[in-house]
Amino acid sequence: MDKEANREFISKTESLVKPQDVTAISFLGDFNKILPKKMQEKTMMKGSAKVPYLGFIVDPYCIFLAYRIENRAAAEAMLPRGYELAETSVFKDQSACPMVIISAFSARTSAFIGNRLEFYIIARRKDTGRMSWIITDYKTNTNSYDPKNCFSGYTSDPAVLTTTPYGELLADFAGKKNGQQFCLSADVAKGEWRDLNGELWVEGNLSIDYGGELKVESSKPFSLIFDPFLMKKALHVPSVGIEIRKNSHLGGIIDAAGPICAAVFPFSQHFIIKQDLEGNAVANEAHLNRRIMDFLHCSGVKTMSGDDIKKPILRGMLVSALVTYGIIIFLVIKLLSG
Repeated sequence: MDKEANREFISKTESLVKPQDVTAISFLGDFNKILPKKMQEKTMMKGSAKVPYLGFIVDPYCIFLAYRIENRAAAEAMLPRGYELAETSVFKDQSACPMVIISAFSARTSAFIGNRLEFYIIARRKDTGRMSWIITDYKTNTNSYDPKNCFSGYTSDPAVLTTTPYGELLADFAGKKNGQQFCLSADVAKGEWRDLNGELWVEGNLSIDYGGELKVESSKPFSLIFDPFLMKKALHVPSVGIEIRKNSHLGGIIDAAGPICAAVFPFSQHFIIKQDLEGNAVANEAHLNRRIMDFLHCSGVKTMSGDDIKKPILRGMLVSALVTYGIIIFLVIKLLSG
């Protein structure tokens, strides 16, 4: 994709993210959480059929910390069926090893806006041999959805990701329920531009799945669609420039000495998710470029709206009310007849 096409892709992706709709979706999402999971899944399936593209924008600065896996058996147990551990590297000129990546980022999407801390095990699909990012857990200060938990609200307080005038990047997340913490400072000023490992960053992001705390048989891999040039370079922050102040995640699995390195993206990352794609539909960079062109040439794309989930919520509330009143009437009749 050349520079002009990239600008068009970015502009069209930005148009999929409308703050007024995200606000409505966030508010109405709280009602969705009270519905049975089957109904939540049905709501998502209907929404996916109506809204083909979701925008996913990661704002600067996001950080990806790479940890060497020390306990292979424990890490493998977190993988979904059909995957095995992969040896990889963040940057081109590094030695490969089995890896966990912890990422902190601020995102604007078609469905939520907020900060997230995500945990990944890097794996390969046994059937295709392709690199995959397996999301094993996340913390966030906004609404979310995943195949196991369905709709969920914020899970972290605080959920801080920010920068300082001293060239530092700060992250501070604490789980609302379990108290797990992750807190770091990274000296971005020590970062140097280096080439990224394309197999991890391009191929890997074409096959993303769920494992660990989020493992469920119903999950299906999905692809991010993006300009491959996005994953050409990043700032390499060496381990001496990273201070992990607290980390109570993945104990006994990752190297306790800390991360090997960090990759920081000081620019926005623009992705789209085509919701009706099968897991193997984007297998390589050629497929990726075709999907980009499809997106750029389409018109009249329906965006995600708060109205899309009002009807399912109202239906759910009506069903819930009918069941409740039906039970009350049944009990009253039983009492009177007794």
